[in-house]
Amino acid sequence: MKQKQNTVLLFLIVIVLALIIVLLFTQFRTKVKESITIEAGSEMVNVKDFLINKNNNAEIISDLTELDLKTPGKYDIKIKVKNKEYKSILEIVDTIAPKATAKNLISPKGKTIDAANFVTEIADATAVRVNYKVKPDFSRLGTQEVTVTVEDSGNNRTDLAVVLIILNIRQSVQIEAGSQMNITPEIFLLEDNFSVAFENDISMLDINKPAIHEIQLNVDGNLLSVNIEVIDTTPPNATICNQNTWTGEAIEASSFIIDITDASSVTAYYKETPDFNKLGNQEVTIVLEDESKNKAENKAVLTVKEDTESPNILGTKNITAYINGTVSYKSGVTVTDNKDTEVKLQIDSSNVNLKKEGTYTVTYSATDSNGNRATKTINVTVIKQTISEEVVYKMVDDILAEITTENMTKKEKAYAIYKWIRENMGYVGTSDKNDWLKEVHRGITTGLGDCFTFYSVAEVFLTRAGIDNMMVTRVGGKTSHFWNLVNCGDGWYHFDSCTHIDRRETFMMTDAEVAQFTIDRGINYYVFDKSLYPRTPEEPFEL
Repeated sequence: MKQKQNTVLLFLIVIVLALIIVLLFTQFRTKVKESITIEAGSEMVNVKDFLINKNNNAEIISDLTELDLKTPGKYDIKIKVKNKEYKSILEIVDTIAPKATAKNLISPKGKTIDAANFVTEIADATAVRVNYKVKPDFSRLGTQEVTVTVEDSGNNRTDLAVVLIILNIRQSVQIEAGSQMNITPEIFLLEDNFSVAFENDISMLDINKPAIHEIQLNVDGNLLSVNIEVIDTTPPNATICNQNTWTGEAIEASSFIIDITDASSVTAYYKETPDFNKLGNQEVTIVLEDESKNKAENKAVLTVKEDTESPNILGTKNITAYINGTVSYKSGVTVTDNKDTEVKLQIDSSNVNLKKEGTYTVTYSATDSNGNRATKTINVTVIKQTISEEVVYKMVDDILAEITTENMTKKEKAYAIYKWIRENMGYVGTSDKNDWLKEVHRGITTGLGDCFTFYSVAEVFLTRAGIDNMMVTRVGGKTSHFWNLVNCGDGWYHFDSCTHIDRRETFMMTDAEVAQFTIDRGINYYVFDKSLYPRTPEEPFEL
């Protein structure tokens, strides 16, 4: 009995130990596969693909987004199962050969064609290489059977049988820049038993300047790339003239050129720099070089001159002035020079005494950049002012005879008077407003005066020309202003011959126009008592 009990106890112990061993094996054995294999280009793997027991909860710890499933190789993958990490291997293999289609080609003799040009479509999960099984002889005319090999990263290979036809074709045809397009497809093909045509509209090519234009040539349905090369071998053509310069003043070579004909831009330079300090004539060579380095040499004559000519002082004349009057010494006087465009005029009037009768000298002088000096001397006669209406009217009539004719209308005569005053008188800020006759004489003889002087001169000219006019005076403002109201037969208009800073025209203006002028200028410019004067027409004045 006791022996039987011991046997049962031993059996139970064995059973318990076995259960413990099973539990321990289950607990500590690996939960993931040692490795899995996929074909390159497959979809991304799932965590359950790695598990031995797919019912386990697990997650992939490794960043699979960095894997390139198209690149064969072995990649370590970390997987977490029930808070424990395991390692597995993802092996990407490539066992499928590439799929590809090919085409036959025609090529010019001597032009090497890459094997990839024969292949039109390739399908494979990995990168592929295209090579010749045996490289063709591109220097041999005629037809050759060629095998093109397409091999992927897994060394899987597909062989394609193609045909290569080597023709005697010009790879490039040249044409001179700026010429007429006269190239035909047949020029490229040196054989007669093939049809040939341009795929491009070559009339649209710019052949006016050097360039290489790639075009497509259709030979029996096969497209070949050939070139039309625009070249420039023609030197520039130009019309050359002789030139003058002054001692020490260099001039550019381009100044000898009147016009240039060339397909590209042209640079002009001296073959040897002239001596610009050497007086007299010297032959110079002007080199014209275009962008294609074509050169043309042209002879010309350079004349170097010395400036010994003095400036010319024009417009000086003896002046009659009145005691206590003013003199405009520069009025009408100009200086010209054979070389300099601007020469300063110096006036020495220190001898003149406008407070005492007498004859005084005034000296004008001008010196150019080479030191050549010119002088002119005039007399200024200062006299007492004795003016009569007869004298003034004679002066006005003589001027009217010069600026008007009997055939002119009153409008035309009024405009001629306005122009003469504007062109022959200048503004100074003083006048004797108690002596209109004196101011008319002053305005005509000296060309100076203020607005009262301008008004007075205009009034006498208009009256002597038979044109109705009256005086208008400013109301308000810090200073006075005078102008004329004139009627040439079709209504009264404002006539102001006084010059303005902006040289604005103020001839025969309507009331609306003088009002706008006043708004623009301010200072009550043409404000007047309208009750004292007739209204102007609304329509602008027309000559």
